Amino acid sequence: MAHLKQVETTTIANYLYRNPIISIDGNGEPVSEYRKGDRGTLIKKMVLLNIATYTENNKLVGFEPIEQANQFLLSKSINDGVLDVASISRGLVHYFSFLLDLQANWDGEFDEDEFDNVYDEPRPEWDHFPRSKQNRQTYLYRDGLKQLAVDGVVAKSTAKNYIGSVVNFYKYWLRKGYQFNNPPFEHEVVTLLLHTNASSLKQYQKKDVHTTDLRLKFAKPSRSGGTAVDNLRRDLRPFTPKEWGALQNILMKSRRVLRHGAEARLHSLPIEYTNHFMTCRYTGLRREETASLHCGQIVNPKVIINDSGEDVFEKPILNLGVGDKYQSFTKTPERGNKSRVTIIPARIMKSLYDYTQSERYQKRLAKFKNWCASEIEVGNMHWFEGDDAINPDLDYLYLTQTGKPMLLRLGDFTNKWVEVRNTLNHSISLEHDVVGSIHNLRPTFAVDLFRHMLKAKDDGGRLKFTPDIALDRVSALLGHEDRTTTMEYLKIAQDMPLGDEIYEDVLDYIGAFDDIEA
Repeated sequence: MAHLKQVETTTIANYLYRNPIISIDGNGEPVSEYRKGDRGTLIKKMVLLNIATYTENNKLVGFEPIEQANQFLLSKSINDGVLDVASISRGLVHYFSFLLDLQANWDGEFDEDEFDNVYDEPRPEWDHFPRSKQNRQTYLYRDGLKQLAVDGVVAKSTAKNYIGSVVNFYKYWLRKGYQFNNPPFEHEVVTLLLHTNASSLKQYQKKDVHTTDLRLKFAKPSRSGGTAVDNLRRDLRPFTPKEWGALQNILMKSRRVLRHGAEARLHSLPIEYTNHFMTCRYTGLRREETASLHCGQIVNPKVIINDSGEDVFEKPILNLGVGDKYQSFTKTPERGNKSRVTIIPARIMKSLYDYTQSERYQKRLAKFKNWCASEIEVGNMHWFEGDDAINPDLDYLYLTQTGKPMLLRLGDFTNKWVEVRNTLNHSISLEHDVVGSIHNLRPTFAVDLFRHMLKAKDDGGRLKFTPDIALDRVSALLGHEDRTTTMEYLKIAQDMPLGDEIYEDVLDYIGAFDDIEA
């Protein structure tokens, strides 16, 4: 009976790992114990790989872990401090699924009577490669992955992440001295001597750089017709004004979405998701940065009466600090959780403040405090220790109905955004389906900001901002250490100027930068 094999995953969340100390007792038996005071390493999310075997009737007959991949993933968490290896796991799942397909093809063509160990290629395995370089599994995988990206089946950024996971997997085993019959790819270690700073006693610092020829390269897109967006990396594309207008109508007006698996009827969109998506759009914060906001960062904007007798915000744009200084998270806490200041429209801040005063939020906050107290009481301190730990003293803005911080469930935001996007694609006929993720709200913020700054003029009719000044200030708001990505947003704003009508529904950002340092 033919069996079907496929790669499946097992997820372990919020696991506290402590290094064991192994010794031999008086009876000659190994004993494991832990060093006193060892606080351990928090593994936020571990996705392990397994090979599941099914019969033709879909009956599970085998389930075996892929030890080599899992050891690498554990090392990334324990030794390298990676809190969430899910993205690395996805790349390895894709690669090992490719290996299973290669093995199935080899098994289908194998003839024991005609097979020659000297001339015929052996069955493909993760650690056994053909003599011919172009026939090795790693290069076949790279070429196939590139074609998938060119055909649009996977995003180019995803393809690069996948090949990066495979390269790092094999580098791990090469560094450990694993003996392959043939190398998985060309590999060289280049040692660099770098000058140290004044705080170091050594004049030079030695750094080993591992290089390989297993790379994915894509031709740089050429611009035509004055637009760069169609050829831009998917994760860098801003939503067009028409797309964002339709999305905002769903978020702010109808607040009804088609749930996955229940496309026949609309369901209400919880206010927490509306607030989250609108904050991401008008502050440039990433998904996880917005999810970690707390009441200490939220204020009630001051309202004044203007010359026409209308109530208006004293400051239409406010500052919003994120990062370690403000007790919230940025994307890279392992690099020190760098603090920065961005901007937020007063109307968005007012919506957040009003939500914190609502009975709905107060009930969730009370459940959060009870949950923290109960977890501390039973000794589950792993929630509250580590670089991105939950602080029980903070009043987190985004909480589930049961009181758990939604920071622990970032996938919920992604899933709900997909529902919003699918609702738009099902209900409104646009030229193209909207495909952007939550992260595309970030370039939408940046490009709109550039357009405002490049359009702004002083009292003398001169432009207030040069492109260089605009680049520095927007880069600071986004928290970019490398301005390359910010440059892409600036080019879009310059290459795709839009009419004045796009500014009618957007708050005036001009003058909001007086207190912002680039």
